[in-house]
Amino acid sequence: MDWVHCNTCYLSPPSKEYKFLLTSCGHIFCTKCYNKPKIPCLVCKNKCMITPLRPNMSPDVQLFFMDPLEVATKLHKQLLKVLDFQKTQRKRLTAYRINNIKKSQTTLNSMQQELQRLTNENKHLKSLLAQAKENRHPSNGSRRPSPFGVGAPSPATSIDRRMRVSPAGVGRPQYNNSFAQVLGSRITPPPPIFQTPRTTPSPRSLEDCKRSVEYNSKRQYKSYSGNMSR
Repeated sequence: MDWVHCNTCYLSPPSKEYKFLLTSCGHIFCTKCYNKPKIPCLVCKNKCMITPLRPNMSPDVQLFFMDPLEVATKLHKQLLKVLDFQKTQRKRLTAYRINNIKKSQTTLNSMQQELQRLTNENKHLKSLLAQAKENRHPSNGSRRPSPFGVGAPSPATSIDRRMRVSPAGVGRPQYNNSFAQVLGSRITPPPPIFQTPRTTPSPRSLEDCKRSVEYNSKRQYKSYSGNMSR
């Protein structure tokens, strides 16, 4: 360290008689010039603290007296350690983020496929629903036209409307005057009720009498229906 000297008398170490001191303001003095510990700095005149120069100084003070190449090598090694540490941490964080991105992309693709499937299924269900509504309520153009014209009732419907069941409950069809005028001469009066010749009465039960009356009524109704169908 050929650059160390007293900033007042310019004495350089080593010296057997005097020691060297370092002030907190960055100046070096020998004990010959700076012999009172509480006086201000002899160069800048500021209050300062004094540290004796010796081999067991603190590392912060020893750093100012080391060889610059040695300091650069030491700092370079520390710098490489710092860079390697930060690089390792950054690499781990990057790998974690890339893995999360891949997982998110896979989830997104599966969700898009599911969405497309649900969309197609929804379209298919809508088409089935529309077809069901069309079959249930067909449009006016799909109805078969009536051979008797629009709004015109068929003859069978007119005849059914003109027919009414007799209130007696016998089941004979009765017609009103308009229907009789349409049929005209086709209507013939019903034939007389068939009467069996009188014979000597024989003792019969009440059930036999009822059966006979029902038989005669059915026979008369068949004869009347046959005349109507001619």
